[in-house]
Amino acid sequence: MARHLARIHGTEEDKVNCPFYFKIGACRHADRCSRIHHRPAFSQTILIKHIYRHPTREAELQAAREGRSVDGVEVDQAKAREDFLVFFEGFYEELSKFGRLEALHVCDNLGDHMIGHVYAKFSEEEEAADALNVMNGRYYNGRKMEVEFSPVTDFREARCRDFDEDTCRRGGFCNFMHIKPVPLCLVRDIEEDAEDERRREEMERIERRRKDDRRSRHRKERAKEGGGSGG
Repeated sequence: MARHLARIHGTEEDKVNCPFYFKIGACRHADRCSRIHHRPAFSQTILIKHIYRHPTREAELQAAREGRSVDGVEVDQAKAREDFLVFFEGFYEELSKFGRLEALHVCDNLGDHMIGHVYAKFSEEEEAADALNVMNGRYYNGRKMEVEFSPVTDFREARCRDFDEDTCRRGGFCNFMHIKPVPLCLVRDIEEDAEDERRREEMERIERRRKDDRRSRHRKERAKEGGGSGG
């Protein structure tokens, strides 16, 4: 029985636990879901919810504010791509301050339960916890960040393979991750810069400890000298 439950956990056969939350860390039914969403107490992966401003949704909101129809809004794809890469680079640099990233994925989905989601997987759970504790509740680009641990650590099960092959018929409302592509050369360049920055900060920490140790030894020596002369 135990082996059977372990085998079906997080699958469609599992009538207790939500397979979509288990695989993707998001469910379109949210708290109304009839199955359980097991929210991890710790994880290598954090989810920053709705932080990326999706260009299609932004264009729809702008049209609504101007009293225009939101149907068939046009998006400047070249500008949207440039804005996304600027967002990705800035967010990667910010998260890299907490540790080495194994993955940073931005969702291109339009469904309310996934739009603007950013998933960051760190090398260590402690690094992910540090990022969550610092970033949760802070503001980024005018939005308050809502950060939580995510059960997703294997994005192969979470991503839409049809989207990767440009054949997904569900479009932006697919329930699997439509991960926005990022040039590998850009990721390498950002990671190299982040690694250099981490090394520089580590050297500064080592130098500060050395200075503190020297000051501590000097204080102790002066205290001994003062004690000896007083005798």
